[in-house]
Amino acid sequence: MPAMSSIGSGAADGALRERVTALLTELGVEQPLTGVTDLTTSLGVVQGVLADRVVDLAVTESGRRRLRAELRGRRWAEERQIGVPDVLAAADDGRWLLSRRIHPAATGGPRWTETAVDAAVRIAPLPAPPGSAWQPPARPALRRARASVGTTTRLVRGGVRLGELRAVRAAAAQLPLSEVTHGDFRAANAVLDDGGRMVVLEWTGVRPGPRHRDLLTLWATTADDDDRAAVARVVLDRTAGWEEPDVGLLWHAVALEQLAERITRPGRGDGLDLRFCRARLADARGIAAELGSPVRVPER
Repeated sequence: MPAMSSIGSGAADGALRERVTALLTELGVEQPLTGVTDLTTSLGVVQGVLADRVVDLAVTESGRRRLRAELRGRRWAEERQIGVPDVLAAADDGRWLLSRRIHPAATGGPRWTETAVDAAVRIAPLPAPPGSAWQPPARPALRRARASVGTTTRLVRGGVRLGELRAVRAAAAQLPLSEVTHGDFRAANAVLDDGGRMVVLEWTGVRPGPRHRDLLTLWATTADDDDRAAVARVVLDRTAGWEEPDVGLLWHAVALEQLAERITRPGRGDGLDLRFCRARLADARGIAAELGSPVRVPER
């Protein structure tokens, strides 16, 4: 899930809290708010948290589109018998979404790994849900240019080989879109609730993607060695010999992507650090070579 910053006690912050409270009153929800988080800049929503519910209120057009995509993704996932946060009420136009709050158990262990893999496998078969995945609004050209320069600098300082990044990204972008991908199937988005049910979070990015992308993202973000090895075995068992080079390439690309995101978006809140991501990239390079990936790693 994206990093969040709780709002303070200023007049604008109080106005956001009042808007969330007014919506809950309109919906007949009497529980008091335990917290309100302003996600306007990143997601276009304000989120209110209650004891057993979460309410998202769109405050921008991008936020409204995001909530529509989230609702569409959850409904599609439920048809495939994948656990999602229960929708208690929603505006079909994306203005607001009221969900049951998930109280996650600890991530990791055989039960978690088995159910997370099962969810990824259930997501994979085409077709994807109708409609477009949510994308954040594009920045103005000048801000994009400045951000690009800053991102490149951070990547280099973080030890990313830009030649490797460009080559692997370009090759992976040409892979066939042969499955459905959740869009962000990190370990932090696959949680067991307090009843032992696997619940997958964040359904705004569902789209067609290359084979095994969700499983490989899970592998790249799973902290425990044994759990990660179990995910890798599933990937290899489900990979035919003729598709090994493509899967090796994607393995490399996903690990690179996770490292790049850790450097450029450090506040993701899932407990993984740069050392972990660098180790996964080293592992992925070796696996890619064994599987015959067509991309050679350029020298520095």
